Amino acid sequence: MVIDFQHHYVPVELAKKRGLYAEETTYLKEGGLRATTMHKRLYDLDLQLREMSEAGIDVSVLSCLLGWSAPMDECRLINDDLAKVQANYPGKFVGLAQAPVLEGQEAIQEIDRAVRNLGLKGITITSQTKGVSLDAPKLYDLYEKICELDVPIFVHPALAPVGYDLLQDYDLPRVLGREVDLTVATTRLIAGGVLDRFPDLKLVIAHFGGSIAAVKDRLLAKGYRFGTLKRPFADYFDMLYFDLAGFEGGLAALHCALQGIRPERLLFASDYPQDFTGVNTDTGRGMKELKAYIDAVRALALSDATKEAILGRTAAQLLKL
Repeated sequence: MVIDFQHHYVPVELAKKRGLYAEETTYLKEGGLRATTMHKRLYDLDLQLREMSEAGIDVSVLSCLLGWSAPMDECRLINDDLAKVQANYPGKFVGLAQAPVLEGQEAIQEIDRAVRNLGLKGITITSQTKGVSLDAPKLYDLYEKICELDVPIFVHPALAPVGYDLLQDYDLPRVLGREVDLTVATTRLIAGGVLDRFPDLKLVIAHFGGSIAAVKDRLLAKGYRFGTLKRPFADYFDMLYFDLAGFEGGLAALHCALQGIRPERLLFASDYPQDFTGVNTDTGRGMKELKAYIDAVRALALSDATKEAILGRTAAQLLKL
């Protein structure tokens, strides 16, 4: 079974409410910068199903591109819609709950409702929220609730990360800023003691954790400088999961990740329909290329059991499918 852990969808009702729905491509902006590309593939689940079949994907894990910056009423709309999608397409789509995570108990109550009442299978947040990092104490109550619910939390890069002054033009917030922010967020989770405080937290970091695998050796050697680690950096790092999306099937990125990340902690993902379809890059070559990415995972010099775990079994266990 192949599970795509990063697959994006937007309810038509929400896109129209935001004035973003159109046949042609439009853009969501944050702080005057392009944050994400909006297009018709995001709304059409029947088209998505056909392309999943063509690529060889059995189940897609849905996150809503508009949900990470949405107010509470829109998050409730997203969560209700995702529950309907799960019911209407059993065994094909599962949804990740969203809430405005800085809004305290109201957000936590919405997460609880989405999982317990609606049956959504996990939570999704971004690598920073309005400049607040993932190790911030104001997120502790959220992490406690997620541990109580025993569901995974998917960390997508912030759509327009802030705090990087030299990454604000040339569309660099999307091109490089997101990967830098994921690397910083992953490191801060460990340095900030989040995994000591919440050892049962199941975190799936998008895009191989940005460039974290490439600098892991430096973090292993220099992590003592944080002054906060109770155990070796590697012990914490191996508590995290990472997905294979964000590089449009780039095999150099996959092999680099395998140099620093245990294959048992990797989950297949595509970033569909932003990648592979050509709507968000100029290299999209369609579902044949996505299928080739799956085939490349199957061709890795790993045991068959490990490769099947990457492609779906690990995700199925985390999501309790």
